[in-house]
Amino acid sequence: MSQAIVYTPPPTLKEFIKDFRPGELFYDWIVGPVGSGKTTGIFFKLVRMAKLQKPSPDGIRRTRAVIVRNTLPQLKDTTLSSWNYWFKDGEAGTWRETDKKFTLRFDDVECEVLFRPLDTADDVARVLSLEITFAILDEFVQIPRAIVDALSARLGRYPSAKDGGATNWGMWGSSNPDNEDNWWYDMLHHKLPENARYFIQPSGFSGEAENLENLPGGAGYYHNQAKGKSEAWIKQFIEAEWGYSISGQPVVGTFKADMHLSKKPLLFNPLLPLIGGFDPGLGGSAMIFGQENTHGQLVVLGELVQSGIGADRFINERLKPYLRRRFPDAELIIAPDPAADNRSSSDEKTVVDVLKKHYSVRIETNNRLAKRLDAIEHFTTRLTGAGP
Repeated sequence: MSQAIVYTPPPTLKEFIKDFRPGELFYDWIVGPVGSGKTTGIFFKLVRMAKLQKPSPDGIRRTRAVIVRNTLPQLKDTTLSSWNYWFKDGEAGTWRETDKKFTLRFDDVECEVLFRPLDTADDVARVLSLEITFAILDEFVQIPRAIVDALSARLGRYPSAKDGGATNWGMWGSSNPDNEDNWWYDMLHHKLPENARYFIQPSGFSGEAENLENLPGGAGYYHNQAKGKSEAWIKQFIEAEWGYSISGQPVVGTFKADMHLSKKPLLFNPLLPLIGGFDPGLGGSAMIFGQENTHGQLVVLGELVQSGIGADRFINERLKPYLRRRFPDAELIIAPDPAADNRSSSDEKTVVDVLKKHYSVRIETNNRLAKRLDAIEHFTTRLTGAGP
C-alpha cells in the first residue's frame, strides 16, 4: 500500500476499526448519517485486520475478503468508486476487471479483495460458495438475513490450515438506518449476539458530527442537505435514527384524498413525456401513467393492472393497445422497479431487456423506502399555482 495513504478516523469509526475477539468469529456493524465516512471506515478495518493475520510459511500475511453490495450499479457507482479513491490500481495493488478482484499489497500483507453484487440468484450462489477470511457488507440493511447467515459459514476458510489458517475472521458492515420493520433493527437492538458490536455515529446536526472536514460546506453540510427533505428522510439520513414501523399505517402519510384526488378530468399533454411507473411480476403487475405538467404538478392519468402474463405479452396485448386508445403519439418513458433488472433463471433475460426493445427505460438502483417516500412527498407536501 502506498505510504502516501493516511487516514485518521473520527472517534466512532476509530473504535469500530479496532480488532475484536481475535481468534474467533466476530461481527461489527455501524450506522450513521450520509457522508459520515462509514464506507471508508469499513475499508480501513480490512487494512487493519489483514495486517493482524499471522504470516504464512513464506512470510506473507495472506487473507481474502469479499465486499458485497445488493446491486451491481450501486457496487460500481458507490462502493468501488470509494475503494478506488483510497486504493489505486498500480499503487496500492492490482485490479483485475474480469473477476472484479483487487489484490491489496503493503508491507508483508497480501489481501485478495473480491467485489460482488447480489443482483441475481447466480450472484448469490457465487458469493455463498467462496472460501474467505472476511465479509464486508456495504449498506448492510439491504442484505437479507438468509444471505448473512449463509455467508458467515464461509468465513475463516482462507488461508488453509496447511498455510497456518486464519488468525482472525469475521463480518462487518456500514449503513444508513432503515425502518424498524427491517429484521436488522430487531437484531441490532434486541438480539445482538455476544460476538458482535453495534456502533451509532452522532447525528449530523450534533456538535460531535463526524467527517465534517471532508464534506462540502463543512458544518453547514447537513443543514443544506435537510432543505426540502421530508421529516422521515432527515431522521434516517442525517440524524441516524431508525424510521418508525409503517405496518398498518398509510405508506404516504402526506397523501390526502380530499386534496390530491382531482375533482375534474385530468388532461394528457402530448408535448410532454409520459412516464410509466412499472411494478412487474408474473403473479401480478401494475403500471401507472403520469406527467409532471408545466405548473409542476404530478398528474397521474391512468393505470394498467394484470396478472398471469409476462413482459412480452403485457407489452403487445395490454400496453400498446392502451397507449393507442388513451395516449396516442405519446413519448413513453418507463421507470420500472429496480427488481425488474434481475435476470430470469430460465432465459437470462430481464424485464428491462424486454422493455428496452420497445421503449425508453430509466431505472433507479436505490430502492430504499425513505428515498421513495421522499420522491412522492416532494409533490404531496406542496402547492403550485394550479393547485396541489
